[in-house]
Amino acid sequence: MTNEPIYLHLKPGADPSDISACSPYVAIVMIEDDVTPEWRATISRWLVDTGCLYMIAWGKECALWDDVVDWCQLEKYDFGDYPEDSFLPTCWFEDYTLEEVFEFAKVHVAHPTVELRHTVLLHISACRNDDAILRAYADA
Repeated sequence: MTNEPIYLHLKPGADPSDISACSPYVAIVMIEDDVTPEWRATISRWLVDTGCLYMIAWGKECALWDDVVDWCQLEKYDFGDYPEDSFLPTCWFEDYTLEEVFEFAKVHVAHPTVELRHTVLLHISACRNDDAILRAYADA
């Protein structure tokens, strides 16, 4: 992974931008606000379609994000076999600090067959907080 993370802020309900140029990447999804199930599915599908090959969810209903990304990945391959280089591990951290999540990502995240080139810090919140989040990631 590159040392310089990419911070991306999304307000709940907003349309995401194309980040496929970051592919393959690990996404750390930080959910601070409530979202609709439909929007969660849209963003999960977007993660899968833009080249996310490792997804870590933290925050509100993070276990649901883990499940929905898994389903979107399965759906992409019609619930059948998929190439090894498309394997998408997911995990969630419900009872951990964000600093612990960042440390886990830096120390333990690896894909079995693909080098993950980037880390996308996807911040789902009404307000952006890039300075604090980037600082916390750097300090982890």
